[in-house]
Amino acid sequence: MTWMPSIKPFKGIIYNLKKTKSLSSVIAPPYDVISEEMQDDLYRHNPYNIVRLTLGEIRSTDDVKDNRYTRAKTFFESWLKGHVMIQDRKEAIYIYSQTYRQNAKYVERIGFIALMKLSMGKKKNILPHENTLLAPKLDRLNLIRSVKANLEPIFVLYEDRSHRILDALKRFCRENRPFIDIEFDKVVHKVWRLADPDIIRRIQKFMQAKDVFIADGHHRYEAAFTYALETKAAYLMSYFVELNEKMLTVLPTHRLIKDIGILKKEDIKSRLSKFFDMEKISNLDSLVSKLNAMRELSVFGAYLGEGIFHILKLKDARISDRLIKNHSKDWKRLDVTILHLFILEYILGISDDEDNVEFVKDPKEAARLVDKGKYKIAFFLNPTKVREVEHIAKLGERMPRKATYFYPKPLSGLVINRL
Repeated sequence: MTWMPSIKPFKGIIYNLKKTKSLSSVIAPPYDVISEEMQDDLYRHNPYNIVRLTLGEIRSTDDVKDNRYTRAKTFFESWLKGHVMIQDRKEAIYIYSQTYRQNAKYVERIGFIALMKLSMGKKKNILPHENTLLAPKLDRLNLIRSVKANLEPIFVLYEDRSHRILDALKRFCRENRPFIDIEFDKVVHKVWRLADPDIIRRIQKFMQAKDVFIADGHHRYEAAFTYALETKAAYLMSYFVELNEKMLTVLPTHRLIKDIGILKKEDIKSRLSKFFDMEKISNLDSLVSKLNAMRELSVFGAYLGEGIFHILKLKDARISDRLIKNHSKDWKRLDVTILHLFILEYILGISDDEDNVEFVKDPKEAARLVDKGKYKIAFFLNPTKVREVEHIAKLGERMPRKATYFYPKPLSGLVINRL
């Protein structure tokens, strides 16, 4: 039987700088963090920007033959034919480093981009941790069916307490120059080609028996899995990073509620006060600082407008444990679980569907949108812990959507895998 490694190198497709001149004008953030305003800006920025493939515009004239997916295919094929994008001649693993500033210090996250084998049998070594939604999953499936390529890597974590892979990657980076070295949105991105067969074999051997945890890209993973069942495309381009808390930053994603039904502000405060100790906070900065100082507790911030903020501290976790059904105790104690299933659904009776809940990273933006009247209430959370992601994934459970935001996101347009 032919050995099928769990990861393997590939001939990446990259931008040809002789055609595009500047890499910074053609790369973009991942599709799922691009707003309509940013999409318009990226479209104007350069006719070859990767957004035309990953998140094409929707037109009123779209039909079965001409739509965002068929146009992505046309762009991709024409860019390849015109040598705007070119394929590497040798198979490689692509080392990817991101350096960023976090809490007054610099952090360098080093991983590698390779193809990951999709497990089709009963034993699954790729462990998700978040729930997915049908619409974005179909969107990514339609895209991969059309362009027949992995345009963006999914982001996965692996355990290596001895740091053998990381040490090998760092040693290679010290001895070789990157072929990509750019700054984008205050993050320095560097990419190296690792084509040494001996190093690649050592990495393959180490990764062969490893479980990996999906950090980001759940919809792309499930779309790729479905596509693999249809076409036998057994591998998916992935960005592998050691599960090392010193290299990983998880940011909180705050929740905005659009429709609170017939509830008044005083009703909301009255209902919450039955289960939470509520402390009035004078301003947003103080609220965020207080949340950060209480990370080990089940605490939340709430804002209903008019400059008045509250810290909510759960009085008795046993009550929420009892009311949240069919999950492990650890899953029930997650902040995102308590917020979605206990606060929104049980205490307030608020619809927790995609149209009613918006997710934002910036707490100031969340408060601003409440003040503008676009949303009725904002809930602020502490970030999910890295080890919670690993633990819940190993239990085979999935967190509510948008439970994690691993920062920084891998850029789109650095390397593509053609299927």
